Parts: sequence; C-alpha cells; structure tokens
Amino acid sequence: MKKRLTINLFICLFFVLMSSLKTFAGFPIGKYRNVVVPTFAYYHQKDRFDDKDNVIKGAPGTGFTSYSASLYIGYGLSRRLDLIATIPYLYQQNTIAPGNTLVDAGLGDMTIGVSYNLVNFNYIRFLSIGVSGIVPLYKSNNGISPLGLGTYGTEVKLMYCGNLPKDVADKGYFNMEFAYRKYYSNQGPDQISFTGTVGYPITKHNQLSLDILLFRSFSSNKAFNNNIFAAHDYSFFKPQLNFGHTFTRRFSMFVGGFYVPFGVNTGVGYGGSVLAVIKL
Repeated sequence: MKKRLTINLFICLFFVLMSSLKTFAGFPIGKYRNVVVPTFAYYHQKDRFDDKDNVIKGAPGTGFTSYSASLYIGYGLSRRLDLIATIPYLYQQNTIAPGNTLVDAGLGDMTIGVSYNLVNFNYIRFLSIGVSGIVPLYKSNNGISPLGLGTYGTEVKLMYCGNLPKDVADKGYFNMEFAYRKYYSNQGPDQISFTGTVGYPITKHNQLSLDILLFRSFSSNKAFNNNIFAAHDYSFFKPQLNFGHTFTRRFSMFVGGFYVPFGVNTGVGYGGSVLAVIKL
C-alpha cells in the first residue's frame, strides 16, 4: 500500500534515465565557459514488476543488460543562457532464453537545447528552465528500435538548486528538477519525472551525494518491455548513492550505485555510473 501511494504521489507531482548531470543542472555555466561530462553507466535486470507492483521472477538464464556511454556538453552563451547537448551510445544484451541473446549497439536519443536562469537568489540559489529537442540517432522500423523510442520529442525542465540552507547544514548543496517529456508518435509516450539531489562534503576534496528519481511514462502501449530504453508505459523509484572526488577546480569524478526497489510494469533493475566533470 505504501509503495502504491508513493507512485501515485509521484504521478501527481523525469532518467537519464537518469541524468548523470544532476550535480550541475540548474547552475549557470557562465559566459563563454564550457562543461564537458563523459559518463559510463551499467544497468541490469532479471526480475520485473507487474502492473500492480508485484515482483515477477524472470525465467532462469534470462535478463537484460545495458552498457552506455554518454557525452554531455554545456556552453555558456551568456551569464544566464547556456547551450546544452547530450549524445549517448548504447550496448545492450537481451537474453530472451538460455543461449539466445540479442545484441544491439549504436547511438541513442540525442537531446539538444538551452537552459536559462530565471532568477538567482544572491548567487546562492538558482531557478532555471530548460527546453530541449530529442533526436533519435538510429534507424527504426515504424518507431520500433531497441536503442530508443524511434521518434522525435521535446522536453521542458524546471530546475532549482544551490547551497543548503544554514539551518539545515553549514555546507553542501541541493538540486531539484521537474521535467515533462513528450514524444511525437501515436503511442507517445508522455513522461514526467522528479529528481532530488543532496550533496555534502566529507573532506576538503571528497563528497557524498544522494539522488532520488521518481519517473512515470504514460502511453496507450501497455505491453511490458524489459528494455528500459524502448518501453512505453511504466513507472519506477530509483535512489542512487554517489561518492565524488575533486582533483582540481576544473576536474572532478563521481562514482555511484543504484537499485530500483519498486516500480510498475518495469524491471527490478540495479547498476551504477562513473562520470567525470571537466570545466573549461
């Protein structure tokens, strides 16, 4: 009952998949400055959640595994306006029966757009909005592809971030994002997500952060698809714990792990990510 309530609260409130850029989303990059973030991520699932949040055990020897790499580039056009783009590459192994594995690899859905800082609160906290287009970089057959949904789309994202309030902690930062994503096909889907991040320095150069992702995808296509990149109608909750180290003012690295404790019509997934943040 509690699990269903949490899902419903989220629905009333996206994922990257799961954005690997949550640490800097919403923070203005700065005029003529650049941020480059290469990311490697791993995802695996064997069991799945049905449409009532019950766990269905996968058949022995079956499962879905994805290895993905992505490159995020952000460029400051002005103090408030940034140009942003993300290009992913996917390598997937879908084992539908023992000894029968389908392998797919290639570029995924590119997102490209702009982020604009609406308000800054004494340069301590920032409220920004982002608008992006979604462009599939692969071929699809009538909108069907294991590398994505095979259709163009748009995303609008509202971001609020900055230093933690002093009455909460004397150090640290937070980031909150609410996103709406629409794909232009007769099956959609329409997707909404909420991401919350809290980070806290444990030493001068090291930090811990916790990400919470609530995600819902709406579509007339209710069929289960263990390939999270090509699924249509599903929802999930994903917490991720990260450790970050700052080598210099311009170079940092983060490593994290996640697990999907509950969801609807999606996989019981787990995995992790490694990313570098390079400021130019």
